Amino acid sequence: MKHKDSLFTSLSNLFTVRNLLILFMFLSIEYSYAQLSLHFDDNNLNIVKWTGDIGNFKINTGKQLQLSTTGAGESAIFTKYQVPDDSIEINLYFKMQFAPSNDNYSKIYLFTDQPKEAGANGYYLKLGENGTNDAIQLYKLVNGISTLLGAGTNGAIALDPAQARVQMKLYRNGKGTINTDYSGQQQFEADIDFFDPALVIPDSMYFGIYCKYTSTRSDKFFYDDIYIKKLERDTIAPFVISAQALNNRDVIIRFDKLPETMSTMSTTTYTVNHGVGNPTEVLYNTQKPLEAILRFADGAIQSNNIYTLIIKNLRNINNYSVEHEVHFSFIDTPQEGDLIITEVLTDPYTGGEDFIEIYNKSPKHLKLDSLIVVNKERGESKLIRTTITLQPGNYTAISKNIAFLKDKYLTPDTALFIEATLPALNVASANITLQYNHSGKLITLDSFDYRQNMHFSLLKNTKGISLERLFNDKPTNDINNWHSASADKHFATPGYKNSNDQSVLTPESNDFVYIDKKVFTPDGDGIDDVILLHYNLDKSGYLATIRIFDSNGFPVIDLANNLLIAPDVTIKWDGLNASGTLVKTGMYIVYSSIFHPDGEVKSDKKVIVAAQKM
Repeated sequence: MKHKDSLFTSLSNLFTVRNLLILFMFLSIEYSYAQLSLHFDDNNLNIVKWTGDIGNFKINTGKQLQLSTTGAGESAIFTKYQVPDDSIEINLYFKMQFAPSNDNYSKIYLFTDQPKEAGANGYYLKLGENGTNDAIQLYKLVNGISTLLGAGTNGAIALDPAQARVQMKLYRNGKGTINTDYSGQQQFEADIDFFDPALVIPDSMYFGIYCKYTSTRSDKFFYDDIYIKKLERDTIAPFVISAQALNNRDVIIRFDKLPETMSTMSTTTYTVNHGVGNPTEVLYNTQKPLEAILRFADGAIQSNNIYTLIIKNLRNINNYSVEHEVHFSFIDTPQEGDLIITEVLTDPYTGGEDFIEIYNKSPKHLKLDSLIVVNKERGESKLIRTTITLQPGNYTAISKNIAFLKDKYLTPDTALFIEATLPALNVASANITLQYNHSGKLITLDSFDYRQNMHFSLLKNTKGISLERLFNDKPTNDINNWHSASADKHFATPGYKNSNDQSVLTPESNDFVYIDKKVFTPDGDGIDDVILLHYNLDKSGYLATIRIFDSNGFPVIDLANNLLIAPDVTIKWDGLNASGTLVKTGMYIVYSSIFHPDGEVKSDKKVIVAAQKM
């Protein structure tokens, strides 16, 4: 009985070994025809069955496939694999440690029906040529005759080393893309877009590598991370990730991934609000597959709007789409009066820098890329280099040290800044002129003649205190249109609305003169230090006499005496009398008398109070 058991055990073991051998042989045969995956991490070149010049290749210490031979010549190896029965993804890395030429280049056979090029059918990449325009080239083989299907970026592999990581996606309808990263990493960008309507790939094909080399390049070819697999079905729709008006009719859009061509070129895919509607045509070049230009009627896009572009039915290759939207505007160039100077600091705190502030008073979105700041007294100018777009109603401050401004003046998060070097600004006085370079023609946008004595007269020290504009719609060089920044804003408001801004002030009555406040506190803290008298007249040519009286009727100061004033003008009183000293607290009367040469006379009295803070 023991003998039978032993025999049975031996036969069983023999049967098991036989089955294992058959299974191993089956797996070995199948593996040589499997979808390809070659990373060379196991240092085993023969993990697949190669044909050709196998002895001329090795796996190096970096675990890469490397040409390793001597002398000049040509070497090629091929391996057969099972082609996925669906759309295909191919990934690989190559490096040639030299600048390629016609004597030193490589081919990578992606699909061929036999392990040689002569008489073969399939596709290959050619890497290298003479000159400096070396690009990855995709060829189709028909009975050994090559036809170029597409080429990548000119000169991208003309350098030493010439390298790239390549990701190819090939769809069974013949459409394909090749994405590349020429740094050898995996930050892929679209490089080649091609279409072969006669695409036919049998179930099994050969993958191959070919090298042509001189004796000094016989060990300078490297390959790695080669795999060919089924392309997973893409269920994520393409999105328009940005849009920007190039002019008043063309809008360039950019996609996050390759879209399907027909839906991309359909005008009904895109709709713009504000009555713009659909584009009249879509300009799409498959050589730049991640962007398109939407062309609308002339003048349809205006610089005073923020537009919404609605995208419907933009599909991927698998017909997936998602409705979405993106906003854009037309960035215009500034014209005279569009940008104005609203704040200046010419005597900064120790450790700080001068700044000027500008304001976009136009309804347009303005580019500032060619803005020039000039100090005419010094004959010095500086080009402001920035990509910032200034939207309507926004301020931005320009300074060499914006970190200091933010820290010292505790600016809000909404404040806008441009870090740039200004011309040196004199403390006592200077002219600041804003210019813009319109294709070589300089246009003056605004010009401000400032003086240090424009600060509030009771301030003994103006260091670190800015001059602020009161009205954005009144003349820049009106001395009554500027005042020292207030103490509660830390004496400057760089990059946001001024502490003394009066631009939205509206009259309380139909009188020809109105005041901005009934009570003021002229104590030099920058808060309610002055009274502003606004004159709103029906015509030009009036002569004005403006006098301040105390409560007993004694004259305090004449602000104007037969002064020719504009129909819309502001006069400032800082609480000082005719001797230049501060008035006492109490009530005061503002008497205005205006006379026109045509005989019309008007007069007005307003009561105000000079007070002290408790």
